[in-house]
Amino acid sequence: MASSGEAEAARPVRMPPSAPAAPPLPKPCPPWRTRRHLNRLARVLRRHGWTAQLRHAEPRPLLRVFSESVPTIGESVTVAQAHGVCWYRASTGKWLAPCTEVERAANALGALLTPWVSAALTARTRKAE
Repeated sequence: MASSGEAEAARPVRMPPSAPAAPPLPKPCPPWRTRRHLNRLARVLRRHGWTAQLRHAEPRPLLRVFSESVPTIGESVTVAQAHGVCWYRASTGKWLAPCTEVERAANALGALLTPWVSAALTARTRKAE
């Protein structure tokens, strides 16, 4: 225990031998395939009432998804490979759905964003009163 005025030195901590290995980082899909998958997802999201903007200026293409009524709250989606299959992946790291299941990915994004958008709209309404 450090006495008052003294800082305790950090001690090295060893990983236990039974600790699981970190999962490998996902591999990005080729840019042309990523753009194709993100464009398909954007069309479905727009039908669901979301705003979706494809961004090409990033190191790899990504799709910015948000509600027009609260444009400051949104999610960025990219495409990554897991076990040889391209998946939609949220910026939080959550795997949304395989790219073959566009509707499932759109529903997963809606489930992620709807509570945040609803809370922001409720706060805005209360502030205006």
